[in-house]
Amino acid sequence: MNKDVIYIEPEDDITDIIAKIEKSKEKIVALVPPKKAGVFRSIVNIKLIAKAGAAAEKSVVLVTVDPSITKLAAATKLPVAKNLQSAPSVPEVEVEGAAGEQTIEDVAEPEDEDEEEKEAEEEVEEAVEESDEEADEEEEEEEETDEKPKPAKKTRKEHKGTKSKGSKFLNWIKAHKKTTIFLGVFLLGVIGFLIWAFGFAPAVDISVAIKAESKNFSEGITFTDQLSSEDAKEGKFYLEQKKIENAQEVNFEATGEKNQGDKATGDVVIYGYFDAKGVIAVNAGSVFTVNNLSFVSNSDASLVWDGKPSSCENSNDEVTDGHFQCLISGRVAVTAMNGGSNYNIPATPSGWSTTANIRVYSDKAMVGGTDKIITVVQQSDIEKAKGELTTAKEEENKKKLYDSIDQDEYYIIDSSFEQSTSNAEATPAADQEVTEGQKPVLKATTTATVYVVNKNKMQEFIRAKADLEDDQKVYEVKDIYVENFTDNGANSTAKLKAQYYIGPKITETEVVDKVKGKGLGDAQREIRDIYGVSDVGIDTSYPWVMTVPGDSNKVTVSFEVKDQDGKEVKEQSDEEKDDSGDKQEQTEDTSDTKDKAKEDK
Repeated sequence: MNKDVIYIEPEDDITDIIAKIEKSKEKIVALVPPKKAGVFRSIVNIKLIAKAGAAAEKSVVLVTVDPSITKLAAATKLPVAKNLQSAPSVPEVEVEGAAGEQTIEDVAEPEDEDEEEKEAEEEVEEAVEESDEEADEEEEEEEETDEKPKPAKKTRKEHKGTKSKGSKFLNWIKAHKKTTIFLGVFLLGVIGFLIWAFGFAPAVDISVAIKAESKNFSEGITFTDQLSSEDAKEGKFYLEQKKIENAQEVNFEATGEKNQGDKATGDVVIYGYFDAKGVIAVNAGSVFTVNNLSFVSNSDASLVWDGKPSSCENSNDEVTDGHFQCLISGRVAVTAMNGGSNYNIPATPSGWSTTANIRVYSDKAMVGGTDKIITVVQQSDIEKAKGELTTAKEEENKKKLYDSIDQDEYYIIDSSFEQSTSNAEATPAADQEVTEGQKPVLKATTTATVYVVNKNKMQEFIRAKADLEDDQKVYEVKDIYVENFTDNGANSTAKLKAQYYIGPKITETEVVDKVKGKGLGDAQREIRDIYGVSDVGIDTSYPWVMTVPGDSNKVTVSFEVKDQDGKEVKEQSDEEKDDSGDKQEQTEDTSDTKDKAKEDK
């Protein structure tokens, strides 16, 4: 009959030995104790080994020549063999019971043998029950799957060791409370750090370098003075006028002269051939001029026929019914229009002209005119000063106007700049005397104007007309220029020129979706494979991060676009586009309000 030989280790305790006996598949179990095995020095342990063998229906044999172990085996009737080849037998040992001597039982067993045996049996039973439970669990797991690895079964020694170590650990905790608290806090901190370091802290910044290609743009465009008629995609833009007004003044020279001397006076003869029954009326203020000298009638005058037939042109005919043309004449007092001795003219029988429907001559001299020359403002002086205001400070006003315009939003058509002057007022006024030492002043409103066009609308047109492939987009439009502008109001035209940069059509979301959850090396390769990408850099939040997080919120992507010369290309963001759209809507609302106000007016 086969037997199972079990070599006991010095560190094995009673539970380990019993577990090995129960685990053996043979009916005969030979236990070979070590030289120094304290577990075999106790009668209680020998009894437990015998009891475990009987319970497991196995014949347990101790293989030893140690007399102390042999004596204890004899007391429990446990078979003993000197070696593995000899036949086992229950040893017979006689011990004298003289006074003052003890029996084998007395030597082997302490006074509290029963209590010690009871405690040992309880420990063994607990170990056996735990071993059985583990065996049952192991069998259930084997039935569920053959692929799962079998968990290591705890031996009775491990159970006892765990229990023993647990008790020692609890006692140590009680004795070192402060240290325990410190170690607990430290352990929680380490656990928290690990959770943070590998769960929350990992993040990456991905920088993508893109090489953009530059292209030139040139297209004819038109303008409209109605915002509602604008169509940027078709190249029709709203032409908006910006202006600033400045109250300005300038001193000027008066070049006019006027004679303020006394005016000459006299009278003139007025006459004409009329129907004899007619009455000739000459109004005050009628002007009579001779040799560029004008005289004005002082009062109204009414002239009638003197009744003499001799004064009629047909004097030989009988005057009947007033059908004869008779000479009607009279005198009118006049005063020179201006002062001056040059109006003192002698009697002048011819060369006169008049605003009245009559003839005139003078048969007496004009007298009384004297000279007094003064400086006065001429209208030509005022016009010249206005011209100086229009051109003076033009550059200053132009700069002020341009500075008031948001040039990030609007393109300024420089060739449309103009400056005009209105509401001019001269002091002294035209034909007024300028006193000695006085400098005439011209005050006027100077208005500087220029036309502007919304830049984003122009970029929209350029992007719509750009030469692109399906996988390309326009990154930046720059150097916008309008040439050959013709100001024809609603029919104004020009040519739009610019430079634009194109590159791959790629977004931050596309990059994140392509690389999240991948290793850093794989992520770099994935991005480099995108058309137009020249370089990729990935920075991690901490050195231990080796994978792109799966959470999109922990991945940031930035694009660096450069042209073929290495110069930066700035891409217009969606926020800028939206902002420009909001400003355009505000402009439209303002324009609509102005149009409605005009209609109401």
